[in-house]
Amino acid sequence: MSLREITDLLEEMDRIPGFDPGPVRLASIETLRAAYNGCGPERWPQAIRDLLDSRTSDYAPAVLVHDLEFHQSDGTARRLAAANDRFRRNLEATFHHRYPLLTWKILRPSYRLARARAKAVMMALALAISSVFTRRAWLEAYEARTGMATASFTDEAPEDIC
Repeated sequence: MSLREITDLLEEMDRIPGFDPGPVRLASIETLRAAYNGCGPERWPQAIRDLLDSRTSDYAPAVLVHDLEFHQSDGTARRLAAANDRFRRNLEATFHHRYPLLTWKILRPSYRLARARAKAVMMALALAISSVFTRRAWLEAYEARTGMATASFTDEAPEDIC
């Protein structure tokens, strides 16, 4: 992702009411560029992630925050739950910002269809992060960052487990 694209996403986050950027404001642009891989875990082929990104582009600001939190994974269940909760809230905020209900556009069938599609994508993304595969990706991100394997999925950081 280019510097311009990252900057555009940061500016978009500021325009979305109720959007929680979490750790993004503390990260450097280079860290954000390294963390952002779009929808799907690193182990998925790029072609699949590119296809998902084309279908979920409305939610790129939320995906950037979520990717950064995975990039900074500490391997704990508590931080994963917090990251997923922030992701769900940011999806909702983005949806309501991009597709408001109280607008004259709601009278147009094409807008109602686009809004319904966007809601379906939002719900699919929220459901996807609820899977066991998300835990696996969280632990893989921790292991990649630290070089330490995690024995189990607990509320303590793996290095704190006796």
